[in-house]
Amino acid sequence: MLYTEFNMEDALAVRYEEGFAKITEAKTLRDKKQLLCVPDNLPCWYYWWAKEDDIKILLNSKYLSKEYFNSLIGYLSKGIGDLKNYYCIYTGIAVKGSIQARLCWHICQTHTQSVVKNGFLSTFRQTISSLVSGDQMDEKNTNLFIDKLIVEYYSENNLIKSEEAKNAIRKIEKDLMEKNITVLNIQGNKRQEVKDFLKDLKKARQAAKENALKGVF
Repeated sequence: MLYTEFNMEDALAVRYEEGFAKITEAKTLRDKKQLLCVPDNLPCWYYWWAKEDDIKILLNSKYLSKEYFNSLIGYLSKGIGDLKNYYCIYTGIAVKGSIQARLCWHICQTHTQSVVKNGFLSTFRQTISSLVSGDQMDEKNTNLFIDKLIVEYYSENNLIKSEEAKNAIRKIEKDLMEKNITVLNIQGNKRQEVKDFLKDLKKARQAAKENALKGVF
């Protein structure tokens, strides 16, 4: 059984015991057979986990104006048990679609100029590509980095797009983001500890998008 330091103990422990929680290497889900094992009819919430060395690559990216690793690593929620060597860097939800579709979007999406230009690239991939290579068209290196990560997800036993699912999952997301610092979450992240980093990250993402679209009209 897996527990992490920032779980809402009672609610999430029950889900672990009932088998609602799943944890897997991101690269495993590039295999279509493995991806199809993820529920395609349930909404969800999920976490992305990274090892310290990989977080340093992101927080000390040369595409930021300064290095942030030393000042921020102490604020991140560290896993225990199977995740004892990992830190949580991002949390997300899917209420209008399934957990299968959301993880496919984050892990398997193709970077095309149209997708980048129109803002349809996964928000998670936008950030990873911007920090790793400074170019949102760099699908190869984005994939290589994501393949080093762990994803943990929980399915919600309500209908996709239902008010019940939306209310339940958004409350969980709000509570977790208020209690914990996930450095790659931009929208809704009001933690003062990462205010300067997020401002810098937004600039890096804009620059990486512009780099991706050079010569595109």
